Amino acid sequence: MGMLGRPLTWLSLSALAAMLLLALLVVRAVSPQLAATSGPTSAPSGLRADIVIPPNSIPASDFTLSDQDGKPVSVSALRGRVLAITFLDSHCKQLCPLTGDQLGQAQRALGPGAKLSLLVVSVAPATDTPDSERAFAATHHWSGDWHWLLGTPDQLAAVWKAYGIAVEGTTDNVLHSTVVYLVDKNGFQRAGWASAIEPDLLAHDVRFLESGAA
Repeated sequence: MGMLGRPLTWLSLSALAAMLLLALLVVRAVSPQLAATSGPTSAPSGLRADIVIPPNSIPASDFTLSDQDGKPVSVSALRGRVLAITFLDSHCKQLCPLTGDQLGQAQRALGPGAKLSLLVVSVAPATDTPDSERAFAATHHWSGDWHWLLGTPDQLAAVWKAYGIAVEGTTDNVLHSTVVYLVDKNGFQRAGWASAIEPDLLAHDVRFLESGAA
């Protein structure tokens, strides 16, 4: 959950209640599709994420948004690469920086030859800018192919809904649920983290999907 402005201890009770509600939403509804497929009986062997999905069962919802360089980026155009899709606020001082660090660690564990594209969908379109996005990436030592994606409010809302992300803006905060999805080279969702990422396990899963294993 990204937050702008005041420290966590200063949040109003109503904002804290909203934050807790969004935390419940990410556990119960990371995606109705993921919830339906999660659990040990449906987990394909080899993947280590919180949620694992059988191959060729859930196509990743396609979208086209503009990245920090103003270039259009879509899920379908990146077919053939493993995708990590997540949702962040470049000004957040709470959980987004932790996710940023963990993603950077996973990228470094994979090395420069990894065929991984990191797609970050903005949850704070009013304040995310190319400069703040690049600063966030630099602070967390991102490398390789990454894109911080923006669009109109309607475009972003459609992507949030497709991937089960709850976003609530307040006067000085952006509260949002957080998840990281892995999409395989054929465009199917295969794994998800609804809690803290373990960078080594994320790197393991990327390699697993790069190899084309089932």
